[in-house]
Amino acid sequence: AAPGYAGRGPKGYRRSDDRLRDEVSDRLMDDEDVDASEIEVQVKEGEVTLTGSVRTREQKRRAEDLAER
Repeated sequence: AAPGYAGRGPKGYRRSDDRLRDEVSDRLMDDEDVDASEIEVQVKEGEVTLTGSVRTREQKRRAEDLAER
């Protein structure tokens, strides 16, 4: 099967920092496996930084995976 093109935007397109922050925050909030109440999401020039704490290493990994998507 041929590869799909989902996720490939127009040339020069880049999500704004505010939009990225909203998307990452929404993913963290909607996820059943992560308590994001102590996580802060910062975005600068397209780079996402998560700070704060979670209860388990698994939640930390899950939060990182959600942000990376």
